[in-house]
Amino acid sequence: MSLRTNLFGAACALALVSVSAPASAADFNGILDGGYSHFAFNHGGGSVNDYHINGGAMFGLAPDWAAQINGGYNHADTSGSNSNAWNVDGTAFYRAAGGRIGATVGYTSVNGGVVDTNATHYGLFGDWYATRAITVGVKGGAFNGNHSLKGDYAGAQITGYVMPDFALSGSYDYTHLNHLTNENDFTAQAEWLISHQVPVSLYGGYTRSEFSHSISANVWFVGLRLYCDPVDGSLVDRQRNGAEIYGAHFGPAALHF
Repeated sequence: MSLRTNLFGAACALALVSVSAPASAADFNGILDGGYSHFAFNHGGGSVNDYHINGGAMFGLAPDWAAQINGGYNHADTSGSNSNAWNVDGTAFYRAAGGRIGATVGYTSVNGGVVDTNATHYGLFGDWYATRAITVGVKGGAFNGNHSLKGDYAGAQITGYVMPDFALSGSYDYTHLNHLTNENDFTAQAEWLISHQVPVSLYGGYTRSEFSHSISANVWFVGLRLYCDPVDGSLVDRQRNGAEIYGAHFGPAALHF
């Protein structure tokens, strides 16, 4: 099955999830994200081209509670080989005027890499709306899988809304894979909501990934994100009232490659 067929099928499935919600469901929020990343490793480690598509659907269960389900697909091309990763995640969280706090659990399967790997992760996250223009997010948890794979992860992100439709963010993410490696990711990202009528945003940025044994990678990425919201709103409104992005994400590079 070709990469194009995989991506098309995943996009159709995620779109169906979004549009299948009742039109009157004012507390439904969906998100669809597709992008490209380029990894350049040091010490002659070569490069990796990674393509991804992710989607999520958030449903309000009560005025202050919500549940969310996410799914995604990654295809990584390296010199002479490739790998495919699928993931599904479930999240529940409490929403308040000053932020949100919740728990997440998910499953990731990677095929075609050094070895076929799967892992289940579980953790907690929180967002604090420090001001109208600043959001602080934190997350942490653990994971385990086949081949005696286990470890833990933690991260923090600060997002500044320079304008209601333009955000700059910086994050640090740490992952420990037991007996394999430690991964430290330092990321800077920008996102611009292009239109309110067709709520598509353009995002891009840079990640510095550092691993054990002096291995590192420079990662450049770019993508498009569609916000499937029932009402009009700015980028800050959609991110604070819609589907969780940072806290629900688990995807260290070391697990995929």
